[in-house]
Amino acid sequence: MPSKSRFVIAESSIKSFFKQNPRKVFSREQLSGIFEERKAAWNLPVTTTDLRFIEQLQKRGILTKIEILFDGYLNKKERYITEDANELEIAASLINRSYLSHYTAMFLNGLTTQVPKIIYVTFEQSKKPEGNRQLKQEAIDAAFSKPQRKAVTEAVYGDYSFLILNGMHTGRTGIHTVGNVPVTNLERTLIDITVRPGYAGGVYSVLQAYQNALSEISLNKLVATLDNLDFIYPYHQAVGFYLEQSGYSGKKLEELRSRKKEFRFYLTYEMEEKDFSEDWQLYYPKGM
Repeated sequence: MPSKSRFVIAESSIKSFFKQNPRKVFSREQLSGIFEERKAAWNLPVTTTDLRFIEQLQKRGILTKIEILFDGYLNKKERYITEDANELEIAASLINRSYLSHYTAMFLNGLTTQVPKIIYVTFEQSKKPEGNRQLKQEAIDAAFSKPQRKAVTEAVYGDYSFLILNGMHTGRTGIHTVGNVPVTNLERTLIDITVRPGYAGGVYSVLQAYQNALSEISLNKLVATLDNLDFIYPYHQAVGFYLEQSGYSGKKLEELRSRKKEFRFYLTYEMEEKDFSEDWQLYYPKGM
């Protein structure tokens, strides 16, 4: 009877390692690192390479290889997943230091019960030198008369779409972990969907998210996050409007209301019919 290979002898330990590992999605580089760290403990032959190890993981059904194909500028990605890996974990693994955001973050933070079929993945641009931060009303009017800019990089995986967003540099402000997946926290999520309502189901969906957040939200944290993000556009006017429309009242709302409103701003893009809030100096969809 032929003797068992060392991989077969170590198989139960290897299976246990991946079953207990909180990470469920791996790149080839990560698996190579695990191999180098664990090969002595697993008593694998010195002739075993990392590629041979990865082949055995697939052959033994410990991991499954998948390919994610993108439209746009990203090359295809290969990932190795456990049987209990989910689409959120796969999406979050695609780009280093990325995080889930917008409508996906609304779901993970309990702001909607609708399970998203589009998973928004944000990765941040590198920090850029300060440019011209002077605003003109004509430029604001022109920008918001057009449709919201949309991401051009997308991948389809089963019933899900992964939409890759190239976000501004924030130093990962307001990122926490939900179920081992990096995602914007409640306050950062509300700000992000205020800025890009098209990635959140539109302004009525954003308003519903604010209403659902009222019992959980920290207004101090929300305002501090808004200030830290330091937008050129006066998004405090839109945030204040949403808070007031949601039924919030308090010192922090009055603080936002008292801030300088040098420009007339817009709640969303390309509004055909709109009303105007004198209080917030803000155009919003008619009848909202």
